[in-house]
Amino acid sequence: MAPGSRPPANRIGFLAAALSAPGLATITFAAGSLILALSSSGGLSGQGSALFGMIFLILLATVWGAIPSLVFGGLVLAIIQRIPWRRPPGVIIYLIGGLVAAGLYLLAGLGVARLSAGAAMFFAPWAMPDLWSNGSRDAWGIVASILVSGAAAGLIYAALAKRG
Repeated sequence: MAPGSRPPANRIGFLAAALSAPGLATITFAAGSLILALSSSGGLSGQGSALFGMIFLILLATVWGAIPSLVFGGLVLAIIQRIPWRRPPGVIIYLIGGLVAAGLYLLAGLGVARLSAGAAMFFAPWAMPDLWSNGSRDAWGIVASILVSGAAAGLIYAALAKRG
């Protein structure tokens, strides 16, 4: 790539990264919740039947979160591609881009929820005001999970874009 040129888009890499982010957020949140449950209760009693529910939740989150992930991830990727880089963007740039896209989604979801709980239910169900009213640990776990999944999506894109 010549200095000042723009990196080419990797459409397959983008789709793989963007569509995996919502499921990754759910897996991250579930893993964190399971660790907290195990550390407080000391066992796995009742956790076996929750596995099927968790698989369903991961699928639901992936389908539900696909459009916001594509929109916010696509917006950030378009910005990255518009910057005239001296060298092709590396892993760190895409990781930061994934974090920025996830952060934008978080801010937009919380903003929509502040305006209309009904609209938030369709756009960002995790942003419902009752979850955030008391600053619960679950609310902050959701924020962390979305940010981690954004970073992971950036890393996935970086790996797939590097391959070509």
